[in-house]
Amino acid sequence: MLPIVLFILACTICYFFVKINHAYWKKRGVVGPKPSFLVGNLGKSFILKSSPGEIYTEIYRKYKDASVVGLFRSETPVLLVRDPELLKEITTKSFQHFRNNDIDVDKKHDPLFGRNPFVLKGDEWKTVRAQLTPGFTSGKMKWLYSYLETNSKKMVEYILRVPEATNGQGYEAKELCIRYTLNNVGDAVFGIEGKCFEEKNSEFRKLSKEFLSPGSYGIIIMFLATLFPPITKIFPMRFVTKSVEKKLTNLVSDALKHRQVNNIVRNDFLHIISQLKKTNQDFTDVDVTAHAAGFFADGSETSSIVMSFVLFQLSINPDVQSKLRAEVTEAFNNNNNNMPYEVVQDLPYLEAVIQETLRIQPPIHSLQKLCTKSFTWTLKETNKPLVIEEGTPIIIPTHALQSDPQHFEDPESFQPERFLGENRENIKKCTHMPFGEGPRACLGQRFGLLQIKVGLAYIVKNFELSLNKKTKLPLKYDPINPLVTPTGGLWIDFKKIEKKKCNQIKSFHVMYLVIFPNIL
Repeated sequence: MLPIVLFILACTICYFFVKINHAYWKKRGVVGPKPSFLVGNLGKSFILKSSPGEIYTEIYRKYKDASVVGLFRSETPVLLVRDPELLKEITTKSFQHFRNNDIDVDKKHDPLFGRNPFVLKGDEWKTVRAQLTPGFTSGKMKWLYSYLETNSKKMVEYILRVPEATNGQGYEAKELCIRYTLNNVGDAVFGIEGKCFEEKNSEFRKLSKEFLSPGSYGIIIMFLATLFPPITKIFPMRFVTKSVEKKLTNLVSDALKHRQVNNIVRNDFLHIISQLKKTNQDFTDVDVTAHAAGFFADGSETSSIVMSFVLFQLSINPDVQSKLRAEVTEAFNNNNNNMPYEVVQDLPYLEAVIQETLRIQPPIHSLQKLCTKSFTWTLKETNKPLVIEEGTPIIIPTHALQSDPQHFEDPESFQPERFLGENRENIKKCTHMPFGEGPRACLGQRFGLLQIKVGLAYIVKNFELSLNKKTKLPLKYDPINPLVTPTGGLWIDFKKIEKKKCNQIKSFHVMYLVIFPNIL
């Protein structure tokens, strides 16, 4: 009898604690959907029906008149921010109140991912960010550019060699793009050939699959940490497996040893971070490997996702594809069939196409930050102050903001012109931030955008793109992967463009500019 009484008592106490907790946002005058026991407002994610980012987008759209929405991630109160002005405070103006990303990784338990700037906190993050920034200057990008151009040419040759790409069977865009970006990372970071176009399953490609592919250990752990962050404190988890850690460590060690033995100096990312050991005694071999691994992940996976979505958008928007091809072909023709660094950086329509793709399909649907120092903000809808307490997780619903008709007219349509000239200048701050904003914005975005640009330029110049019937429409996304990954893939048909047609495109573009000088 006594055990039953104790059980009932425990359940009653638990019930009241939950009820009190679920009143957290209501007491503060913040609207929000009713949470469920244990799963909060993320029930669809727990049953793998929707990703957390998709749920945040749905809630964002439901509360159109609110500047913030109070939610529960499991039993933790979190604040979803809709107001661009408050987002500006969080990411830039009042950054000292929101310095950290909302993720905990034990550096002792996971020595590689635990040193990634994305998860580092406070002054340690600031120090590491400053150490790595010199590796991403425009001068460094220009030095690495020849590798990107070489790999772009290899990609064109690869497409021509793979029968299914050009015979109507279709080739999966993400698979093509990851081979390209992995080759770039091999050259730019490790000083080795990735051989992803030469070999069907090169060692570099195998490592990438083990590290970051959908269903891999790291992706599943990241998903669990997103749903229930305290789990990483209760049970320290490795986002990078020991197997991947060992392979990356050996890769970096062998590359550095080869350079030392052969007296090779390459002005690349690995050289920059290895030199930090000479000026900072706290910087170890593990730090070198960790930051090389970070570049490996960010420089290949995120960029390949973005690039594959650009190919998808071009394949379903033939008018945009034709206009981009005209711009790119003219640039090639004016530079002896080459695409110099300064030229590819100065192609406005190419930049606009990428930015519009990032608006519609950002690589991640939401960002999660943490309030590190209490902050007070006056809510527009009530004109009352809201105190955001220290330790409160903040949800930045990137995809929802970028598809909001209040910020972008007809948001579902693909219109690169939004990012041309005055149109781009008129975009409200913090309504388009696919790489984040402020001091915590993605450090490697300059390299990512550069490799996407040159790769796209070579593809569009040489091939007409169309969507293969294997692509499942409307697109649905993997609910487990934190990165936006379409289920079933993006299948594209590539039709080789003959040189005669390229000359016709150039003539058409000249005529177009003469007749309609203000359109482009």
